[in-house]
Amino acid sequence: MPIHDQQHTIAPHTMQQHVVVTVLLVVATVVSSVSSTNIAGAANDDGFIGLDSDNNLCVNPPANGRVLVDGVDCVATVASLQEQHNQLQEQHNAQYNQLRDQHNQLQEQHQALQVQHHTDVRMLQSALCHAGIVEPLSVFQEVGTAGAVDFEH
Repeated sequence: MPIHDQQHTIAPHTMQQHVVVTVLLVVATVVSSVSSTNIAGAANDDGFIGLDSDNNLCVNPPANGRVLVDGVDCVATVASLQEQHNQLQEQHNAQYNQLRDQHNQLQEQHQALQVQHHTDVRMLQSALCHAGIVEPLSVFQEVGTAGAVDFEH
């Protein structure tokens, strides 16, 4: 049904076009004002969703607001993950230090055992020589300075 006034007759489809154009103009004005806002606009507690000067998507909630994605508070989730990361890092450092200390102790024990072994071999060789069982240095040949020995055949 056409709308009549004193000067014009407006058809229904023209009226729909007029409403669509008006809505688009309002949306364009709102988008234009939001896109001209920068991140500093978020500092005045209005909140902000948009692109920053480096073309990064920014979501800054208003004061006392939260950023929710599918009902999950993103900031709280990130804080929880950071706390878990810190705890794991502390555990890692403690285990690393414990293993390093054990390694150092085992190295010291190994070196002490090498020295003891070298001493025992010399004592055995001396006892065998005094007993007349072997000639001096004929059974054992010293190799290197670490106390390792090689048996001759």
